[in-house]
Amino acid sequence: MTNETPDSRGEQVADAALENANDEFVDLLNARDLDGIADLVTAEVTSDLFDGVGGDGTVEGFAGVLRRYPQLVATRGEDGNQPIVALWIPDEQDRYRLMGYLELSTEDELIDRITYVDTPGQDLLLEEPDPDEMAEWQDWKEWDTGEEASSRQGAD
Repeated sequence: MTNETPDSRGEQVADAALENANDEFVDLLNARDLDGIADLVTAEVTSDLFDGVGGDGTVEGFAGVLRRYPQLVATRGEDGNQPIVALWIPDEQDRYRLMGYLELSTEDELIDRITYVDTPGQDLLLEEPDPDEMAEWQDWKEWDTGEEASSRQGAD
């Protein structure tokens, strides 16, 4: 027999949905899959990070963030017991520093609120970007955008 109540089971399901949404959001943001992010949010999602509501507003907002910070990397983390999406940008020595983090809230397994926090709390537990993975990601990014091909063509 367990000590679970209907309320505690509901909280566990909500916690699992939030953690799953955070994990998927990190993967989609790092892949620059803005259409995937649009599919992960509710029609009424709001954010203090950008203007706009819903999937289109979210896509436009994150497209703007990625234009301003093209090397932005997202990782998983926790602030206390709250799962978060940590946002990192490289400094002049290509070491990643924490820019801030996102707190997501969900409704029926979809994200309905994205809150940006730029002042880290005391109870942060963060997964830091792996420099080896970043180098591999940069290689794929160059290949995907054709940067390497165009630089080789100029050398011919």
